[in-house]
Amino acid sequence: MRKIFLSILLALLFIPGICRAVEFDVGTIRPVISGDNIVRVNKNIIFDASSTFLLDTGDPVTYRWEMGDGTVIFGEEAVHTYDQAGDYTVTLTVTQGGQKASIARGVYVYNKLVFLLTDVTERRENIENLKADSAEEGIFVFVVKSYEATTAFVSEETLYSQLNDNLSNFINADAVAVWTTRGSGINALTRLVQQEIEKEGSNLQEALKNKTILVISEENIGTLGRIMQGNFNIIKPKQIIITRQYELKNFVIAESDDAFLEDLEKSVSDYSLINEETGRISVWNSISYLVSFMISKGIPSNTIVLLLMLPIIATIITVLKQVIGVTTFGLYTPSIITLSFLALGLKFGLVILFIIIISGALVRSLLDRFNLLHIPRIAIVLTFSTLIILLTLALGTYLGITSIATIAVFPMLIMTTLAEKFVSALGGRGFYAAILLMFETTMVSLICYWVVEWHYLQNLILGHPEIILLLIIFNYMLGRWTGLRLMEYVRFREVMKHAEE
Repeated sequence: MRKIFLSILLALLFIPGICRAVEFDVGTIRPVISGDNIVRVNKNIIFDASSTFLLDTGDPVTYRWEMGDGTVIFGEEAVHTYDQAGDYTVTLTVTQGGQKASIARGVYVYNKLVFLLTDVTERRENIENLKADSAEEGIFVFVVKSYEATTAFVSEETLYSQLNDNLSNFINADAVAVWTTRGSGINALTRLVQQEIEKEGSNLQEALKNKTILVISEENIGTLGRIMQGNFNIIKPKQIIITRQYELKNFVIAESDDAFLEDLEKSVSDYSLINEETGRISVWNSISYLVSFMISKGIPSNTIVLLLMLPIIATIITVLKQVIGVTTFGLYTPSIITLSFLALGLKFGLVILFIIIISGALVRSLLDRFNLLHIPRIAIVLTFSTLIILLTLALGTYLGITSIATIAVFPMLIMTTLAEKFVSALGGRGFYAAILLMFETTMVSLICYWVVEWHYLQNLILGHPEIILLLIIFNYMLGRWTGLRLMEYVRFREVMKHAEE
């Protein structure tokens, strides 16, 4: 009875307050400004107040706009043109009956718009400083960023999505700069152009043909020039310039792209120019032509990199097994694990790998009591592994980590097949032998990952794919080698010692 009395008392205390709050919200006008935050000098910008919350009293409404440059406009919609670059504050005052309310928002008026794509987290502060310094010169640097990306695949997906969301600013930009790792920015831009080509009425390519795209990189510029020729053939801008980061500010503040290129030619800066005249194909770079053709047909360069890395991964594993004597689950399994690490990122890839190993061992131990045949048992293990990965992705979605799942589902599904290898080893070799074999396989995969993750090697192979032909000769020579493995010298050291005696 006492609890009921207290509940009624609390209700009587709080309900009037809630009602007053509701009456206050309902009885107050709330101005709302709709419109862009940036505009070019001498171009019209439109602000709209039609979403303003008004009272149901029937009283006349007055809209008063203060544009920040001394101009005052009356009406539900305001159309204005600024003749000077800079920051302005637009204030809307709405009057209805005896009530008046105001709201303000900032607008930046620019002389030049530069569109920048970036994912270089370590240079985040430099980019913010560049944006602030450029604003003082009347230049607006519109930054599309992917600072939280774990791999080039995730970065490309994020940048591509943001490009779609800001397409109008991209089309209106005077110049485009790309400062990303491993080509994720230029690949996202290439995908966007390919998508827009298929749309009727798209004016993206028409806008791009007069634009210069600046690519900032610390990699070998000559190699990147060969790689990006395929991207140029799709995007078809005026030109692509590849150079170092210290030229980014000069590009932003340059009067024109031609003036920037002229200054670049006079300087000692390292750069490469890509246009219609570059990228001529000869007999000696026929595979490079094939790679450029694939890129021009829409195949992402990151996917081609994974394909070209496979012979290198296989060669590294061959050396570790044939020369050193490391034991793994064959050649295919560590290769697949390495490719999965490249696609998923090392941390996420290791998490998925450990989930597969642990779930496979647990499910197998649970199935031992049912005396099932081997093949149906493996099928059940694979099913449980898939379900557990599905739950992991659901958890990632709940935590807001969804970008990996959109581009890396297939590598995760491929990794579930490792459960078959591991469970078979548990049944044939025993628990400790299977764990040791899995450990060695994982270590070999990590070594391969650290080698092929090297950016210089990736760019070298993508720019000069003919190098992989040399691996055929190397593996042929390795196949003719009949010496002992290094591990065998350790394993049979006592026998060899007695043989010498």
